[in-house]
Amino acid sequence: MADEKIEKAETVEETAEKTSDKAEKAVKESKDAKTEKAGKKKGPGIRTRMGKYFRDLRGEFKKIIWPTVPTVVRNTGVTLAMCAIMGLVICLFDLGLSALVNLLVSLG
Repeated sequence: MADEKIEKAETVEETAEKTSDKAEKAVKESKDAKTEKAGKKKGPGIRTRMGKYFRDLRGEFKKIIWPTVPTVVRNTGVTLAMCAIMGLVICLFDLGLSALVNLLVSLG
């Protein structure tokens, strides 16, 4: 439990650092955009952009927290139980309505 809190604190710190880095990059990019208007400046090539995309993608995959096997089993059990309960409710509702329709038809 304490390890999870420490890991969460570390991820919060990492997120704060990344946010500040992104803000600095945004300021730099806005300055670059202003200088681009004055003179033609080429942006990074396709290889550079693709490399950055895949580095960012790998970083995002590292943030994923996969559920443990007991969690998956428990969630699957809850899902199956709720499906069974809802199926029973719908079946009872349908039987009730069909009995009502049969009653009305027999009276008329």
